[in-house]
Amino acid sequence: MKFNYEIINEDSNIAVVTLWSSINQVKGLLGNSIGLVGVIGNLYTPVGINYMIATLARMNWVDTLIVYGLDYNGVGELLIRFFKDGVLDVLLVDKDVADNVRSTVRVLDLREAFKARNADLLIKAVHENYRPGRRPVRPSMNVEVRENERGGGWVLPLVGGFIYERDTYRSWVKLVDLVLNYGFDKGDYRELITPLVVIDSVGKPHPFRRLSEAGLKGFEPPVEVVDAMIRELRVNPYSMNATYYGGDYLVQGVISGDYYNQVVYLKSVDVLNDWCRQLYRWWSLAKRIVETLNGEFNAWYSVGSIAVIPFSARIYVKDLGRAEEFVRRNANVFSEFVEDPRGNFLVMREGESVVVEHRLPITNSLHRRFSFNSLEEAYNVLKNSNHFTNYSHAMYLGKELARAFLLRDYEQDKL
Repeated sequence: MKFNYEIINEDSNIAVVTLWSSINQVKGLLGNSIGLVGVIGNLYTPVGINYMIATLARMNWVDTLIVYGLDYNGVGELLIRFFKDGVLDVLLVDKDVADNVRSTVRVLDLREAFKARNADLLIKAVHENYRPGRRPVRPSMNVEVRENERGGGWVLPLVGGFIYERDTYRSWVKLVDLVLNYGFDKGDYRELITPLVVIDSVGKPHPFRRLSEAGLKGFEPPVEVVDAMIRELRVNPYSMNATYYGGDYLVQGVISGDYYNQVVYLKSVDVLNDWCRQLYRWWSLAKRIVETLNGEFNAWYSVGSIAVIPFSARIYVKDLGRAEEFVRRNANVFSEFVEDPRGNFLVMREGESVVVEHRLPITNSLHRRFSFNSLEEAYNVLKNSNHFTNYSHAMYLGKELARAFLLRDYEQDKL
């Protein structure tokens, strides 16, 4: 991470920080007065304050900092607090360096003037405080910002997360990785609340890499669960009432087309040690329901998708090291291809435009056709669309769109 700034007049003692506002916007408001500004830059995060300190430590003749811009997330308030009280929650430079800068720089807070669209106060502040000559007000120092990767759980409790898979083993690795990186530390475990994991076995006999029929017998579903589900589906396969509550779980199933789909809500699950057992357990139930329905009605249903939602997906502290090693050992999982059930994209150039065709799975029929004149236009249209199941598919399309706009002889997937 770097402090995004632009040096205008190396002879000036004035720095302007625009926070989240465009540097060019503020430069435009200053007009000819921009020539009196030494350096102008953005500031987005508390970490960025450290890079600003490092810049000011090096530019030891700057003694006036004007804050003028949109304080979108409160970082401007944190900056003002640092220069007033010396408080900075994330300090990544030596404290004596920070104190030296803080004690020799005067801060002018013009955030309210920016809100009021008052550029005159900004221009007046620049003219009244301008002092050329590069006269040092503190020792010049080359400061290194020491920013290390943060360990431990996530900084706040997160709710939600989505994994779509056609392979149960990959779902295991991805879920463990998700909880490791984004779970919140709570006493003796790290927890992510209500991730949704969908295991899609459409067109496959089962979603397991290795499936032992003998092993499955250990996960024989309770008769009362099967009976409750079948009793409702027997009357109406599309019923929303095929449910069973078992104390620590709730299961619901429905027929859609030729497939039986099932959702399981769990109170909690130890994702490192118990995830695979849970998948065997619930896939066995789905398989038994399908076999029973097919036997009674001479039907040809098969298991479609199983969605599992643990309220508390957790890894216990004693297992964190083993979980990290498990993910490292299976890192290749993240590069394996997972087909998107929401279809595929064809990307091609047509003159100066780039055309994207969204095509259906199985038949490859055309679903939507887009024509874009710029990468920015494509980004704005597609970034929040619902055309992607997997993050990897969205990133793939972004990569191909960038190549398509850069290369006149572009061919999809040709490197």
